[in-house]
Amino acid sequence: MMHVYRIYEEAVPEATFDEFTSKGEEIEHCHHSSAVRFRVKRRLKKNMPLGLAFELYDIANNGLHTTYDGRAIRFYKSVNGHPPACGNSQARKSFYQQSLFGEDHELELSIGKLVVIYSVARDGTFLGLDLCCAKGVISDYAPPELYWSIPVPHPATVQSSELKYNERPDELEDIKHADEDDEDLDISLDGTEDK
Repeated sequence: MMHVYRIYEEAVPEATFDEFTSKGEEIEHCHHSSAVRFRVKRRLKKNMPLGLAFELYDIANNGLHTTYDGRAIRFYKSVNGHPPACGNSQARKSFYQQSLFGEDHELELSIGKLVVIYSVARDGTFLGLDLCCAKGVISDYAPPELYWSIPVPHPATVQSSELKYNERPDELEDIKHADEDDEDLDISLDGTEDK
C-alpha cells in the first residue's frame, strides 16, 4: 500500500494542476477522476516495485482493477469518504457482494475482494487513501455496506530507522564531530572574535 499511496500523492496534485489550476479553470470532478486514473496507471506501469507483479485493468467510471495475492482489488475515487454506489453497474454490485467466510460459509476467514478509495478535497487536494472491505449493496444509489474501512497511513509515518542510540551525551562537550577542527573557530567563549 505504501507504493500506491505515494503514487496517488503525486498523481492527484499533478492532475489538478495540469488539467485545471494551470489553465485557470474550475475543477470538473468527472474529468479530474479520469486524469488521476491515467496518471496512476502510467506510474504503476513505469515504477512497479521489485517482486510485485500485477496486471491493471480500467474500470468504467474511472476506476482501476488489479489482482494481488489472490485478492481482487478495485481503486475508486471516494464519494464523501465512502466507496461509490454501484448505480446501474451489475459488475460493481457483484464485486461489492461478499461473505467473509467464503462461499460454503466455512469458519475460515476469507477476504477475496478489497476496495481502495482515494479522497480529494473540492479544490483537488489529495486527502489520503482508505482500504475497505465491502459487505454488500443496500441500495443501487447508496454507498455499499462495509465490514470495515481503515485509513492507509502516510508512508512517512510508518517508516522506522534501524539505527538505535545506546547512549545520550551528558554534556554538550561529549558531542564530537569527526570533521571538527578547533583552529577553525573564530569565536571565543565570550562571543567576540579572537584576533
